[in-house]
Amino acid sequence: MVEATATEIFQTLVRAFPVCTSSDEFYYFPQLPPNPHWCQWDDFSPSTIQDLTHKISQWKEELTRQKKEADSLDLAIDISILHRLISTLQEELTQVRLHESQPTHYLTIASIGLSQTLDEDLDLWHQRVKNLPPFLDEARANLKRVPTLFRDLGLEMLKETRTWIASLQSLRPGLAPVLEALDRLGEHLKRIPTTKEFRLNGELLEAIVRYHLGCDTDIEGIYYELDREIQEAEAILTREANRLSPGSSWLQVLDSLCPPPLHQESILDLYRETVLQLGHHCLEHGLISEELLLSCPVQVAPTPSHLSAIRSASSYTMPPGHPPKGGTFWVINALAETPPLDYQMLAAHETYPGHHLLDIHRWSLDRALRRPIEFPLFYEGWACFAEELMAHTGYFRGPADGLLLAKRRLWRAIRGRVDLDIQTGKRDLPSAAQILTPLGMSKNQALSTVRKYALNPGYQLCYTVGLRRFRHLYQKFGENNPVEFALKVLSQGEIGFDNLEHVLSRQKISKD
Repeated sequence: MVEATATEIFQTLVRAFPVCTSSDEFYYFPQLPPNPHWCQWDDFSPSTIQDLTHKISQWKEELTRQKKEADSLDLAIDISILHRLISTLQEELTQVRLHESQPTHYLTIASIGLSQTLDEDLDLWHQRVKNLPPFLDEARANLKRVPTLFRDLGLEMLKETRTWIASLQSLRPGLAPVLEALDRLGEHLKRIPTTKEFRLNGELLEAIVRYHLGCDTDIEGIYYELDREIQEAEAILTREANRLSPGSSWLQVLDSLCPPPLHQESILDLYRETVLQLGHHCLEHGLISEELLLSCPVQVAPTPSHLSAIRSASSYTMPPGHPPKGGTFWVINALAETPPLDYQMLAAHETYPGHHLLDIHRWSLDRALRRPIEFPLFYEGWACFAEELMAHTGYFRGPADGLLLAKRRLWRAIRGRVDLDIQTGKRDLPSAAQILTPLGMSKNQALSTVRKYALNPGYQLCYTVGLRRFRHLYQKFGENNPVEFALKVLSQGEIGFDNLEHVLSRQKISKD
């Protein structure tokens, strides 16, 4: 029964939101293989939102009934994660309502959908391009309560998007009406009345942090965890710095470290070589099979220009589908002359054993219902824990690796604190940016970064809080066997930490 309900939910969402559901950009949507013949773009009209809200209420009632009849832990978990997914989607569409406040939302959909269409035949290309201007015009009608910050970010992204689409005209036909629609949207954004306030109300922010992102605690509890992480990371930094250079501060030691020599032609080549090394390390330790390693490669490429307006760091994406076919590691600042000191940790976070390995295992699951479901706290927490997993398995054992790993922990905790301070009104954007500059960002880069944080309230918390959840479970159930622990986690899918603890506890009892 739950499989039938899930199929109905997924099919309904794919029809209404073909791009959002085919991308990992929108965490409150499931990730689903796209209908290859879709022509109509995502529909955020009031009537569609209202109809979907009604259906979600019916699905929630049905899942509640099914949960009472569930006769196994696996089935109960399937029902609970599906219920959480649609509850979050309902609240995002009806309460957060970013489709009414964020122009970047529509530009992101347009960019992702159009880039996917580049590989399609000309007939399908013509149909999708033909329907893209009405989608952009609908955005003008839907954007009703736009904060000034979001308007400005939208105009910045629109400029990048327009430049990218104009560059495609020599490759594909029919884009002139799309450029005209972008111009109409730009003129609309310049004239639209805006509001200074971009923050969510406290009750809604609490719901996002506790339920949507999955932190399962209140704002004060999150502040406590962030502060603990900052203290712990600083203690490790001090210890490691004293080991490397007695009497020097950790900032002084970091400044004294030399960037790795770039023997390859570019930073992208360095990352490609590093990804191969990480993958083979995971193969040697049994975290991935040789078959999956070969069939699911990682492409390394510069962050696309049309997404740079909303990207503040490197990222990873894998197209949805069973079996998995591979993914892409998008590198920001790919033209820099020297790589960052922690480039190996970054690659581990994004590829092996981080996001890429998690996605490979998720899309290979036998339980089909779990494949499309991803939760931010689990997703980002695993990638952060994956960095520590590489230390546990002996990959990171250089003299400065402990220092760099602790610096990344500190950086992520401070980012989470900045995100929360922005959303709770404790800091404005300029003062929030000042917190980031001591850790290596220029003033302009820091301000650009915190402006983008505002688009996705609370998301920066997922790294630190998710890491601490995984670290807690590892200490409780890992039994000093990091590979066995990792395989148990990867075999379940992204089921949330409460469900994962139940599973690990039951497996431990059975083993005993």
